[in-house]
Amino acid sequence: MAKGRGRPRREDMELPAYVCRAFQLHAQGETWNTIAEKCGTTTGKLRKWRQHPDAAGYIKQAIHSNIEESHGVITEALPMLAARLVELGLSSEVKPYAQIQAILGAFSVIDKGVTDRENAEQLAKVRETLERLEGGPPNVIDV
Repeated sequence: MAKGRGRPRREDMELPAYVCRAFQLHAQGETWNTIAEKCGTTTGKLRKWRQHPDAAGYIKQAIHSNIEESHGVITEALPMLAARLVELGLSSEVKPYAQIQAILGAFSVIDKGVTDRENAEQLAKVRETLERLEGGPPNVIDV
């Protein structure tokens, strides 16, 4: 088929830098009106770019990247947060209701950690069994 003259269709173009920036801002929770203003465009143009085949994947990746970055920040602070939680739970200067919350929070964190570890072990066993079933002789199940 012969190529048409003029501008290429939006769907055939790569996402421009300002649109990528707009999608990153959207992933951070900005409103489309604010994003359009910051990127020097209109909400109408951004609406059209959201129809681009790569738009949903780009936004999803930006959100995932933000979540990973947030987890990293929290993970780095965990030792200090744990120490502060213990300090609050043991302090006689803290109101009893706040101490109870701190103590319950500490137990909750430990319980979740144990549960997650047990679930990971069980999942590993299931995966190992599936791998044996898929790779082993037909109709032989090791129980």
